[in-house]
Amino acid sequence: MLAAMKKDLHDRLWNAQQRWFAMRAEGATKRDLKLRGIREAQDANLHLRALIFTGSTKRAVEETLKAFVEFAHERFGARRLENIGKREFKAFIEDGIARGLAASTLEARCSHLSKYGALTGQSASYFALAAKYARRVRGMVRSGDLPDLKRFTPSPDVAQRAIEILRAWDESHRARTGQPRGYHLAARLQVTIGGRSVSVTERLTRNSLKGADLIEVIGKGGRPVLAPVPPDLYRAVAELLERTGVPLANRDGYRMAWRRAVQAARGKATGTHGLRRRAARGFYSDAYAARIALGMSSEEARREARKEAVGRLGHSRDRTDQAICYLGPAA
Repeated sequence: MLAAMKKDLHDRLWNAQQRWFAMRAEGATKRDLKLRGIREAQDANLHLRALIFTGSTKRAVEETLKAFVEFAHERFGARRLENIGKREFKAFIEDGIARGLAASTLEARCSHLSKYGALTGQSASYFALAAKYARRVRGMVRSGDLPDLKRFTPSPDVAQRAIEILRAWDESHRARTGQPRGYHLAARLQVTIGGRSVSVTERLTRNSLKGADLIEVIGKGGRPVLAPVPPDLYRAVAELLERTGVPLANRDGYRMAWRRAVQAARGKATGTHGLRRRAARGFYSDAYAARIALGMSSEEARREARKEAVGRLGHSRDRTDQAICYLGPAA
């Protein structure tokens, strides 16, 4: 019975991704779906919860939801996906809190369970519970009942040292194999334009070069974004892409190399997403200074700088949750 439930769940997640592929082929975008949700119910994610956008998201969600289904089956005897409701949701999250799971894990569970509700015809109730428990987790972090959510961001000095280490390793690789490698260029792009690791590696090709020091990166949801880069960085990226005819770098190889480079630089933020947060803080600082120079009050400048930084990352400018994620609650 449990195996059949997990197979059913797997199929529903696969179908959710196929629905998105079909919609995208017909011209749909995530932005359009968000705006539609806002118009219809003041809920930007109304039409997104029943969709899966990437393979990595599907894997992460499936891992959580299979654990949830197994929990509901063993604790409450659930035999069908539709029979797993509010009681099981609450117990699953409460069990995680009791076991001392990290705040980040608990928040991810809430987000993933919203998907479960959408896939089983319980979207409204699951969304309400997910929002309720996410607020509770954040409150427990503020009160000290849960450890603070640690999202390490490299300092500018550590990031620069790690990039130089990657540059030396890339040069050594070229001398040894005769093949150029662009790991340090991917890192420079991330910290300059705030791109995701996949956007500056496997999705970056010769077609991404748009001239006038502009590079087109494919952001979240497959949306193309034109990003200005310094002339020297543009030339270096263009030279490597034209020479090899392949994407800038292998994402997994780049991520592993970045981890080792940060460790060699005696830093802690070993994930490449830390460079995206580093970029966001740079966007925020520049935007804040510019608005203060225009005569805005500190509070106005902070508010507008938050919006600009989040927008530069490819999110909706009004996403306060993303502002907290990338800039911290004090920004």
